[in-house]
Amino acid sequence: MNIFAGGKRLASDIGGHERGEDSDEHSERWLISYADLITTLMVFFLALYVLQLARYRELESKAFEQRIVKQHEQAAAANAANARDGVREGAKKTLMALLKPFGDSGQIAMVDTPQGLEIAINARVLFNSGDARLLPDSFAVLTEVAHVLADHSTRNVLVEGHSDSVPISNAKYASNWELSSARAGAVVRFLVDKGVAPHRLSAVGRADNDPLVLGSDEAARAANRRVTVLVQY
Repeated sequence: MNIFAGGKRLASDIGGHERGEDSDEHSERWLISYADLITTLMVFFLALYVLQLARYRELESKAFEQRIVKQHEQAAAANAANARDGVREGAKKTLMALLKPFGDSGQIAMVDTPQGLEIAINARVLFNSGDARLLPDSFAVLTEVAHVLADHSTRNVLVEGHSDSVPISNAKYASNWELSSARAGAVVRFLVDKGVAPHRLSAVGRADNDPLVLGSDEAARAANRRVTVLVQY
């Protein structure tokens, strides 16, 4: 009886031990699966990181190339602008040198402005007071100006007529607007007749709104009665 009971306890102990080992094996299998999952995720995220890094470097390389191209374009534009400025300055100096004798004689005055070279012609050389018909004494200086503009320049030319502040009202000119506009038009027609291309020319009357000299005395009024020829640069 005791032997039988002991044999049953022995078998029971052996069977329990075997079941315990199987249970431990089953309980540890999830660790293997979990480790495989973690490894797979690490490889996946590492691959994403590598791809993102490659993309970032590609974008950085393109941005660098674009900066280099932009710098070259800006440098080329600056060089072109400097070249154009040099050409313009050279053209202005050429015109001023050619017209210098008339400036020295007081028939014209030249001013280098941001808009271009302004050639001012005294209205007393060009017109009688209150009139827009060119005087014969003006033909020589206007002819020289026309030849210089036709032969040594291709720029557009704006002819501006100016009057003094004394109001005018007669059958021919209702105000200084009409008088100054007619004077500018007369100079434009003369320049065209002497060879300046018509498409380069335009005329405008300023009346007394842009005085050269402030004041109402005769000297100031005489200085303000003028025609300016602006060679635009």
